Amino acid sequence: MNKATSLIAIVLVAFSSLAHANLSEGAHAFKTDVKEAGKKTGHAVHETVHAIGDGAKAAGHAIADASKQGYHATKKFVTGHE
Repeated sequence: MNKATSLIAIVLVAFSSLAHANLSEGAHAFKTDVKEAGKKTGHAVHETVHAIGDGAKAAGHAIADASKQGYHATKKFVTGHE
């Protein structure tokens, strides 16, 4: 019975080591996947913010140009000069 108990203990230790190695590999793969997903999300946010900024800049320039044209048209009408 003592030999059977020893054999069972050895088998359990071997499986425990294999399970620990498998768990460690899985945790590393998960960490790598999370880091990669975080980087992709960061890049997407970066591109989105730049697109919004470019749109706001274009809208601001359009408003400024329209205001300038309106100012000059009003000035021309009021003064009668070109």
